[in-house]
Amino acid sequence: MTDWRGLKEKILARCQGYCEKCGFGLTEDFALHHRKLRSRGGKDTIDNLVALHHKCHNLGTDSVHLNVRDATLTGFIVPRHADPSVYPLHLPNGSIVTLSTEGTYVYLVRKVQHGW
Repeated sequence: MTDWRGLKEKILARCQGYCEKCGFGLTEDFALHHRKLRSRGGKDTIDNLVALHHKCHNLGTDSVHLNVRDATLTGFIVPRHADPSVYPLHLPNGSIVTLSTEGTYVYLVRKVQHGW
């Protein structure tokens, strides 16, 4: 059984309370998005989940689920054949990371900008 409370806490610590797509602060009501979709075999693991506003997840015109091609290019959607722990994710400040199984970012390209 998935410990959703524990996952949320670790993911919030990793992203420091900011949406991993837009970079703005999260409220208590946010979505945990499966980068490798469950329909593609994605698991409920910290290296497969990101914290997003609902607007960034599936409600806004620029949301992950409404822009699958862009979301795949930026790592918010992982192809069926790929491993989410090594598939690069583009953060809003321009950094490119992978997500570790320990709940941290592994920087491939690091940019320092306010909020991150």
